[in-house]
Amino acid sequence: MNTSGFSRLGFLSLGIALLGLSSATAYAQGAASQGLNANSAMSQLSAAFSGGKAVQRVQLSGNATWYAGSLEDSGTVTLTASADGSSLMQLILSASGQRSETQSGSGLNATCQWAGDDGIAHEIRSGSCWRPVLWFLPALTVQPSQLPSNIGVVDLGTGTVGSSTNAYRHLQTQLILNEPSNAQTTDIAQKITTDLGLDPVSMLPSVLAYSVYPDNGAPVAIAVEVRYSDYRAVNGVQIPFLIQRYVNGSLQLELRINSAEIA
Repeated sequence: MNTSGFSRLGFLSLGIALLGLSSATAYAQGAASQGLNANSAMSQLSAAFSGGKAVQRVQLSGNATWYAGSLEDSGTVTLTASADGSSLMQLILSASGQRSETQSGSGLNATCQWAGDDGIAHEIRSGSCWRPVLWFLPALTVQPSQLPSNIGVVDLGTGTVGSSTNAYRHLQTQLILNEPSNAQTTDIAQKITTDLGLDPVSMLPSVLAYSVYPDNGAPVAIAVEVRYSDYRAVNGVQIPFLIQRYVNGSLQLELRINSAEIA
């Protein structure tokens, strides 16, 4: 098995870093000025997701297909996440073996690791770990009653998100920083924003757009979109049973969920 290829791609392959606004301070002011609109949209999302009840933890299991150039590898996936932003992904692929990702939570103190088939844990660069929204189930981390104080949400109204030409209810999320220097603001804010598109009828997430950056620190933003469909109710909670992740416009990972456990 070629573990060096996975090491080079690292969290780019399976993880998250976030493309942000030019100023976290400006974002925080915008979030405050549009807070009522954001609260309304989040309440509608929460009602659609779980009937408004707080969901603390979700575990999803299913089949996974991984695409990398001409390679197509398949296997199983288990996804576990909590409302505090902590998560675990475990892949078992027929050709590539086991892959895992962990994230301790959301915010600038969060830590992330990935491991390949050898089981050796690799630390993820901090900029790739500042995740305000859970990539495979964003509704879990945008519940009004569970939203951490360090995450701001702005309702940008109706518009496009990512590469899609469809019209969505556009929510933008970002970590709120504690007045760092201008240099820190610019650098960090480029990595801590997500754009979430809600279906205007169901108010459930349809698309999430963000960017990832190579593990070697190169300042190259790589566009990522995650698309959600085939929602089904599990214990009163709407779960997307098809999750597709695209990197630079090409399908990279497809997850077909078979079962879900809600807590």
